[in-house]
Amino acid sequence: MTLHRAFAREFLALICFLLASVPALAGDEWRPIDPAHLALKAPVVESDADAEVIFWDVQVDFSVDKTVFANYVRIKIFTERGKELMGKVELPYSSRNKIEDVAGRTIKADGAIVELKKESIFDDTLVKLRRTRISAKTFAMPAVEPGVIIEYRWRETRHNSAGAFARLVFQRDIPIRLIKYTIKTASGTSLRFRGKGFNMANTPMTQEKDGRFSFTMANVHAFHDEPNMPPADQVRSWMLAYYQPSLFVLPIDFDRVVFDETRSKMKVDDDIRRAAQAAIGGASTQDQKLERLFDFCKTRIKNINDDASGLTGDDLAKLKENKTAADTLKRGTGTGQDIDFLFGALANAAGFDARLARLADRGDIFYVPNEYDYFVNLYFLRASNIAVWVGDSWKFFDPAGRYIPFGMLRWQEEGVKALIADPVQTVIVSTPVSTSEKSIQKRSAKLRLSEDGTLEGDVRVEYTGHFAIEKKEENDDESEEQREKSLRDMIKRRMSAAELSNIHVENVADPAKPFVYSFHIRAPGYAQRTGKRLFLQPGFFEKGVGALFSAGERKHAVYFHYSWMEEDRVTIDLPAGFALDNADSPEPFGASNVFDYKVKISVVGDAEALQYERRFRLDGLLFPAAGYNGLKQLFDAVYKSDNHTITLKQNAVSQ
Repeated sequence: MTLHRAFAREFLALICFLLASVPALAGDEWRPIDPAHLALKAPVVESDADAEVIFWDVQVDFSVDKTVFANYVRIKIFTERGKELMGKVELPYSSRNKIEDVAGRTIKADGAIVELKKESIFDDTLVKLRRTRISAKTFAMPAVEPGVIIEYRWRETRHNSAGAFARLVFQRDIPIRLIKYTIKTASGTSLRFRGKGFNMANTPMTQEKDGRFSFTMANVHAFHDEPNMPPADQVRSWMLAYYQPSLFVLPIDFDRVVFDETRSKMKVDDDIRRAAQAAIGGASTQDQKLERLFDFCKTRIKNINDDASGLTGDDLAKLKENKTAADTLKRGTGTGQDIDFLFGALANAAGFDARLARLADRGDIFYVPNEYDYFVNLYFLRASNIAVWVGDSWKFFDPAGRYIPFGMLRWQEEGVKALIADPVQTVIVSTPVSTSEKSIQKRSAKLRLSEDGTLEGDVRVEYTGHFAIEKKEENDDESEEQREKSLRDMIKRRMSAAELSNIHVENVADPAKPFVYSFHIRAPGYAQRTGKRLFLQPGFFEKGVGALFSAGERKHAVYFHYSWMEEDRVTIDLPAGFALDNADSPEPFGASNVFDYKVKISVVGDAEALQYERRFRLDGLLFPAAGYNGLKQLFDAVYKSDNHTITLKQNAVSQ
């Protein structure tokens, strides 16, 4: 622990230094315009670009609790499409951060300047979810047309939960001729400034004359989003800037430090032993014992980090900090990490070996822990679970996750490398990935078709696993009216004329039961009538759903957050006087153990009803870009089969 105490003293010195530093303000002066840029007729970086950044300059100032980025960007517009893409600016920021000192102007080809008016800058809310709100400063640049230069500047303040770390993004959605980050560092102390690049060539750090450091890249190609691609920072060019106390020239055993720090948090005393014994009861197998301890923590301890806890601000202010698992047990409340520690302590009391596991978030980046890079690990390994040795392997648990079932983790934490706290050796293992059977959309509909093509009846949709987790997180803080509106909007995006009634949203806050929608639907014009025939798409739940992939080629890998299944069962009563003229079923197909698709269409009773059964399964997360054509062919086949149409013909007798 001597090394760790030394680190604590050094890092405290860093905090004090950074708290004392004053961020530099963005400049109030515009830079001179180069006549050659005004005369420029074609882009330099990408010949077919509609617009191009001439320079993007960012002055970065660190403080332990915040980072300030002063941005100045100058852009040349070449085409009408460039005007549309770049003329409207959106600068997003989260509720913890802010953007200020926004200014802009347009320089016409003849040198005339049109300033952006302050009253043309607006604050908009983009996303509001739980306690997180994503807002944006939005504005339309004035007098934009092909040939002009637009430039704007702003200052962004980010409040950091991770300490003295900052992400420097070099690749944007527009080609950049020159991008430069200049960083004010903690000079004059025993701190070392570091920059670690991702998806980019080694970019040397330049010492500036004023004691700052800078990183520069030239001729940066645009970064383009693709459907179902990995997280942006997994594939675009960026750098992690951070401070490292120079005292540590030797590797730090990150896992050992974590083990020592958390040992007291999971201390077993008599109260913990009694609680573990009572919770386990008559369970005999290891899995049964762990599941009962898991359920105890989930149901008996209130998570104060969860918006659904029901605790008010006054309630939270009165709570004391839990220093041990026994405190959490006694008080019946705790943070998410408190609940994890309690589960670990209970498991240890029951004879298991339970440890804290630190892991990255693959919704952000596919980071692999490095046993020699303490500070980068410190930044990326901010998620935590409890790892328990069961049989001959480590199993992972997240009892603090309100809607996460036993045996699963958040999708962001499945299939990643985990660093398990250990006093002797580095232990890095992979967390398991839930199979498709864990996350199912089970959909059923009992419908009636009218001779004018109207489809009407009752629908029920059940979500389990990761589907249910997402749905519950989205809905548990919404009102009944908001939930109904969300459902109506979701259906109307597929069937614009659909009318919904008798809506029920079930098990919204239930940790264990499936999330359920049930409703009555009336969809005029669902089937198309032509003369004596009705053309019907029996795949009701796929009606109006577009093809997943439309591009003919692909740059990035295809990435799915989790494996899943869809199981559909649709019964449609046919209109009187109509009979099936064509009711063949699409052929089943699949690909090894990863993908399968099957549809069965049959008649019910005396050909008075049609029954449609569909099963789709995908087991796999990441598919390389080199295999895109094959994957696209599979999903194109799904789209074609989902849109399979049958024909109903009106009998002569019924006319």
